[in-house]
Amino acid sequence: MGQLLPHPDIGPPLHPNLTSEQRIEAWIDLMEFGDELFLAGLKLRPEAEQDPLSAARESYARFMEEQDQKLLRMARRFGEAHGC
Repeated sequence: MGQLLPHPDIGPPLHPNLTSEQRIEAWIDLMEFGDELFLAGLKLRPEAEQDPLSAARESYARFMEEQDQKLLRMARRFGEAHGC
């Protein structure tokens, strides 16, 4: 979720004759499809009686908390390595 647009060399292949607008529309469709898959996966969890949007928010909040903790650990290790 951190990167919305991959580097062109590793992104999904698109037809070479698409306009910029068509490429953007294709990317938006792909992102929306990913959202649909994510929400469908949330509905399969044991806590499926929870509102899918609330479950998605909680899942995202947990993910971001984990990311924050990883970044803090990395920053501390970097600081220690450089005498900070």
